[in-house]
Amino acid sequence: PLKALTALAVAQHLAPDVIHAAGLEIGVVLLVMSLTGLATWLSKLFTKPVIRALQFGVGWLLVVTAVKLVLKPPADFVHSPSSRTGLLLAALTVGVVMIAAWRRWYVLSIVLVVVGVIVTLLVEQPSFGGPSIDLPTFSIPPWSVFGTAFVLLVIPQIPLTYGNAVVGVSDLAHQQFGERADRVSPSRVALVCGLGNVVSATFGGMPMCHGSSGLSAHVRMGAQTWKMNAMLGGVLVTLGIFFSDQVLEMFGLLPVWILGGFLAYAGIRHALLVLDLAPLQIAIAIAAAAVGIWTSNLAYTTAIALVVAQAPVVLSRIRTARSNKRTTSEK
Repeated sequence: PLKALTALAVAQHLAPDVIHAAGLEIGVVLLVMSLTGLATWLSKLFTKPVIRALQFGVGWLLVVTAVKLVLKPPADFVHSPSSRTGLLLAALTVGVVMIAAWRRWYVLSIVLVVVGVIVTLLVEQPSFGGPSIDLPTFSIPPWSVFGTAFVLLVIPQIPLTYGNAVVGVSDLAHQQFGERADRVSPSRVALVCGLGNVVSATFGGMPMCHGSSGLSAHVRMGAQTWKMNAMLGGVLVTLGIFFSDQVLEMFGLLPVWILGGFLAYAGIRHALLVLDLAPLQIAIAIAAAAVGIWTSNLAYTTAIALVVAQAPVVLSRIRTARSNKRTTSEK
């Protein structure tokens, strides 16, 4: 889910209708940005240091989230170990996943998850009912909540979504896949993300985005084609349609320390993308990310990184304008 939006919705105890409206509005904003060319124009402002600052911030927050998940797992997770044991197991999971990614032993990660689930099943012996079809219904939230949704949720979320889930995804796709990513552009990513949010929101779905951290994690764990998205999407749609009342219980069978380990690994790999910058740019990116991490609002990171990145350009233009004015006056 969209990180800034979700955090604000939880902190302010906003009603589901407000979140519902925000999903529609974010989808429309992204569609307008794509269709008007604004997404392409803005991408010129989001230079690589700006993108890397956001990605470092997102990566760090993923690691923090992983630690919190293990230390205080939600009630849906069964058979959770003590905090100290959970952290130790999560750290071991990170090590195993790193080795699997480095040696390309991707099956090792799958085996780790499967074994963890089997152990939980043997210990807890849960009982599940049979499948039942539950299709989502079309709905639109009341107009009265759209203003609140736009001011409280959409405006704080758009900078992060555009920077990390539009420009960041496009940049990372080109970095990872080269010519195979020729079709990927900020405009097209904004288009499909906008369409996805509009369609999802009309059926009551949570606002979502691509997220370059997800792309980074998928690629590091061996995903190279569209088949990964088809497999993941197919599993989620199947669970949503046929096991909607039991989804949380099913996910609760996943050992929380394994999930924490995978999440922490994804965060670490995502944050390390900053290392392809020059040393001074790395320091600036980390400093900008630190502000967003400290405030739990990466919109601040976006603003600081943009100002620092564009300041030399603005100053250069001011100097050029003054020089031209001086030359004109002398003539």
